[in-house]
Amino acid sequence: MESDELAKSGTFILITMVLGMFLDGMDGTIVNIALPDISAEFGVDPGLSSWVITIYFLTMSGLILMFGKLSDCGAIKRVLIGGFLIFSIASLACGLSQSMWMLLAFRAIQGIGASMLAASCILLVVKFLPSNRTAFGLSVGLVGYFIGAALGPVFGGFLTQMLSWHWVFFINIPIGLIAAFIAHRVLPKDEGFDRSSFDYLGSALLFVALVAGLYVLEALPSDGLTTVTTASIIVFVAFLAMFIVKERRTRFPVINFRLFHNWRFCAVTLVYIIMNICYTGSLYILPFFMRVEMGYDSVTSGMFLMVTALFTLMTCMWAGKHADKKGNRPMVVASVVINTIAMLLYCLYDAESPLWLIIAGYAALGLVWGVGGGSAGSRIVDNVPKNHRGDGSALLSFYVYLGSALGSALFAGVFTLGSGASGQSFADLAPDVFMDGYLITMVVGLAVSALALILSWVVNERRAYGENGHPADFED
Repeated sequence: MESDELAKSGTFILITMVLGMFLDGMDGTIVNIALPDISAEFGVDPGLSSWVITIYFLTMSGLILMFGKLSDCGAIKRVLIGGFLIFSIASLACGLSQSMWMLLAFRAIQGIGASMLAASCILLVVKFLPSNRTAFGLSVGLVGYFIGAALGPVFGGFLTQMLSWHWVFFINIPIGLIAAFIAHRVLPKDEGFDRSSFDYLGSALLFVALVAGLYVLEALPSDGLTTVTTASIIVFVAFLAMFIVKERRTRFPVINFRLFHNWRFCAVTLVYIIMNICYTGSLYILPFFMRVEMGYDSVTSGMFLMVTALFTLMTCMWAGKHADKKGNRPMVVASVVINTIAMLLYCLYDAESPLWLIIAGYAALGLVWGVGGGSAGSRIVDNVPKNHRGDGSALLSFYVYLGSALGSALFAGVFTLGSGASGQSFADLAPDVFMDGYLITMVVGLAVSALALILSWVVNERRAYGENGHPADFED
């Protein structure tokens, strides 16, 4: 059967997409379980260990808009296959790393591959499946993602305890290579590729600004105004200013700043980012709590993290149907209420916490995205003019990974400040010192979640725009 015929059948398109989404979902959780072992082996402090997560999401957030545009402009097959291959090769290099700096460098490269996959996988459904199967295809992709997220902690715990942390990266290799082979065989050749309508300079300016800004967020609480942090602040401000000026003058901006003239759009955007901050920040710090304070091994910690993904998987389909009937606002408000409850439960965690309380906290974190994740994203699109819905949609994936990078950097920085553990390995921290940092970190998480709750409540699209309305269109 020719590749075009295979593509038209749809089955292999879905298989390719599911494998990409599965890898994305699994890698978002499997590394968290191994992070305590990685930190202990390399003897690094909380701030540096957080960059194993931060650098990955940072690279994704900085590049996903570019690869999404390239895919949409006719290079989807090259972007997708390249993503699988880069992700697989980088996974091998991560597993073979002999120092933390080697690991961070290869995690950044892995993030490049992941950004290519995240940008192109969903677009497969839009480009190659009939319009009457689009919703079905997207649902299948989400299921693949959440199955990967659910299995990641279990695989990570088992591989770390039975073999070593290196295997949480090696497991990606056969999946990525098989997916690349399938994509090569079944996807039609790229045609009509046009790279002229993308702002590469703007993307580079944004990426440098993000790197500098996230470093400041992580390092400033513990290190203060050193030469490096001061230089990073200057770089962040300078490159962000150049990015804004460049975007206001280009015909095809990476980010359309006119959207931010609407305060409701700004509010729902901040809510969406905060949800990602709390989610990723919690997934970063909780495995250390389970290891240092509770004394659990990697397998047990992985089972708890699996609860989070399972609750998301069990509720996301129901929540989507309910939002279609009741609207997005009630679902998002409910989701942020649950998020606030989750952060409050984490503040109550200690070595004497009963099992039901631990499980309740992990389940609540899963319900946040199960109940309101889709609706929170939809609210961003609802608060842009109809003639710019594409701009709003393109920002969703960027916000996910930007919020994830912010979450790990923020929680690591606050933990270091609260514990006074700068320069100390996690493995050397006494439980009481760890809990000092842990508690203040979760209090900060509770505070930002409360802010998200206020913002999610005050925005009422139906009152502002009418039933099923949007803001008025604006001219380009």
